[in-house]
Amino acid sequence: MTYYYVFDETTREINGPVELPFVPGIGTQLPGNAFELPEMLPPAEPGHVWVWRDGAALQLIDLRNRLVYRKDSGIPLYWNELGPLPDYLTAIPRPGEYYVWGTDDWVLDAAAQREGQVYEANVERDKRLRDVVIRVAPLQYAYELGEAASDQLTALQALKRYTVKLAQIELQTGYPSTIDWPVAPARFVVSPAV
Repeated sequence: MTYYYVFDETTREINGPVELPFVPGIGTQLPGNAFELPEMLPPAEPGHVWVWRDGAALQLIDLRNRLVYRKDSGIPLYWNELGPLPDYLTAIPRPGEYYVWGTDDWVLDAAAQREGQVYEANVERDKRLRDVVIRVAPLQYAYELGEAASDQLTALQALKRYTVKLAQIELQTGYPSTIDWPVAPARFVVSPAV
């Protein structure tokens, strides 16, 4: 018995078997995208499809309509081709920004992670220090002019202690992955705008 199949002109994915119409006086006509096989194709393996390539039916992995990831950056791409991924792509998502592609999986780059955590800690520390400087300056000027009240002097000392603690965060045991941020003096905590 003969089995007829057709393939998609773009992807070469096989469909079938199909029944082709019999035309009286002419017989069965094969369209340009059809072929015949003496045996029926078995079902494709899970995650694969049958394709017609170089005059033969073969199975290719089907990763279409999926996100894949660049091994050099972890950037996701939408994939829409049949067959194995090129060497620069993987189907494994990058677990985090400090991971790099190893032999067959993502590997944590501990040095890059530490460097990133130090950077983030410095940014947060500097933001907190800027907030303090705005509050310290008027108190410092009042002190230097001899016009500071006792509560202003107490506040100035508390803010200076807070500033010193901020400047010493890198001395903490868990730095930079775990930071016990000093608490600003209660009178000078800025509440978020509502």
